[in-house]
Amino acid sequence: MGTSSKTIAAIAAISTIWPNAALPQGSAGAIGTGTNVAGTTASTGTNTVTATTAATPAQGGLTFDIGIGSKLSVDDNFQLKQTSPGTSTVWDNRLDFNLGSVTGVQDFSLTGSGVFRYADIPGRSISGFEDPTVRLRYRLDGVNSQLTLTGRYRHVDREFLDPFQIEQEETNFNGLYAGGGTVTFKNAALGYVIGINDPLTFTLNLSHDEKDYDATAVASNPRLFDTESDSIDANVAMKLSPVTSLRFSAGLTDYSANDLVQTQRQTTDFAVGVVRDINPVLVLDAQVGYTEVETDTIFGTTRRDGATGAVTLTQTLPNGSIFGSLDSTLNQNGSRTTLRFGRDLQLPLGNLRASVGGTKTPGGDTYVVATVAYDRQLKTSDISVSLNRSVSTNNVNEDVLDTRLTVGYGYEIDANSRFDLALNWGRSESAGIGAAPTIERTTLRASYSRDLTQDWAMTGGVQLRYRNDSTPGVGDAQSNSVFLSLDRTFNFRP
Repeated sequence: MGTSSKTIAAIAAISTIWPNAALPQGSAGAIGTGTNVAGTTASTGTNTVTATTAATPAQGGLTFDIGIGSKLSVDDNFQLKQTSPGTSTVWDNRLDFNLGSVTGVQDFSLTGSGVFRYADIPGRSISGFEDPTVRLRYRLDGVNSQLTLTGRYRHVDREFLDPFQIEQEETNFNGLYAGGGTVTFKNAALGYVIGINDPLTFTLNLSHDEKDYDATAVASNPRLFDTESDSIDANVAMKLSPVTSLRFSAGLTDYSANDLVQTQRQTTDFAVGVVRDINPVLVLDAQVGYTEVETDTIFGTTRRDGATGAVTLTQTLPNGSIFGSLDSTLNQNGSRTTLRFGRDLQLPLGNLRASVGGTKTPGGDTYVVATVAYDRQLKTSDISVSLNRSVSTNNVNEDVLDTRLTVGYGYEIDANSRFDLALNWGRSESAGIGAAPTIERTTLRASYSRDLTQDWAMTGGVQLRYRNDSTPGVGDAQSNSVFLSLDRTFNFRP
């Protein structure tokens, strides 16, 4: 979990001024790895914050959207038990809203949702308001600065969490685990950049992340416990010439866990890097750094420190780009080294982004890592494929190899109806250090959607779920379900 908290902080801080340095999920220590396909040019090194987040949106004024939906589903093994205890019936009535305001200098969005749920599940029944979720996003653009603020709150029953539809930082650590209970997520982040258009750019990022489990969840799995982390990162980017930029960064993360050993961990990072345009189509991005990790438990204090680094070479091609990268990171388990090659290909009817490489873990083992993102749009159909295979460290200090595959296919039958087929597969297994269980989850969903009127849409279908879990007492399980939903959205433009 220390790895995850550092990853989130590093991504938020460094990607602002050095997009190629954003850490992949689960890589702590080095503030940059250079694993992105797209390159960063030195000629825009101090202005890259405007490339993705600071682009001034068109003035849109105030918007207010309300969505309502009712879904009835019947599942023969909703709780995914080895032996089904009986059929479950769930009736969810969803309400969500989105309040937004966009002007020439600011972008505000407040979204919220909740479910009025009535469920008859073997062993218990549910009646009332469930899954309250609130998200806030605000951005203010100055002439030469930018302020961003984000926040999120969610309280949800874990049995209703889809491991393939929640945020990646959640799936890495609890998305595939079985068991019930509730979990509450609380996140907040503040970022400020000044000197966006100057040779010298300063960036400051603060973040807070908190996960709280109730007694039922904690009792169901010893790997689930309350965690909290706070991070601060400061960065300076300096443009030396039209083709060369320097960057300096420092970060501090405090992590605490209410686990059996009462973990308290502090991670400190320092790094210096350079971006150099070797020629108009070839960019070198390199950095060296130092990371120190200090962990306190009821058994005493342990320290781990060492050098980190990353180097990426990116070449722009007529139809995309190609890159190679080598990075070394450090966390509480030790040093992790990754070599990766990637390709970004723009196709006539779609896009392909892919990378493949190997990661050497602190335990000395090497694992294949890869990413694939492919989408293709045809006249009446579309297809998408997403693959992510990476090594991370979970919140009980176990190195984990996590693989996720998603395949989607959609076919437009006519102007008012379509057919969709989706396959989600995930596998989590030990990557050397620790004894993480091997867990496989598969979800296959087929659905038919039709617009009943201009405002109302109906969707019906079937869903099959499978789980294979080596955790003692959990084992294998499968379920079959059918569902029918009715949805509508109301749009207001004052």
